[in-house]
Amino acid sequence: MDEKKIIVMSESIVNAIVDISMGRSKFSLTNTVLKKLSNNPALFENVRNCYIEYLGTIEDKIDTTMEVKRLSDFRYEIVDIYEKAVGAQD
Repeated sequence: MDEKKIIVMSESIVNAIVDISMGRSKFSLTNTVLKKLSNNPALFENVRNCYIEYLGTIEDKIDTTMEVKRLSDFRYEIVDIYEKAVGAQD
């Protein structure tokens, strides 16, 4: 998967985690990522924990090389967690 697809997919995953956490999942279950996260509590928990861990590393804004690398690593990690879980379901 190229970097652009990783970015788009990771944004979809983060948006789905936020929607589920805010109770919006019941209204927008047409989103495939949201649906898979809603129906798989273990996947939701793994991605949520990864997101929480990443959020704990952010101090202000992302403007240093290390902060950009941390963001990139986070994106790859949640996409990897998601794809492994979804691939195991199929």
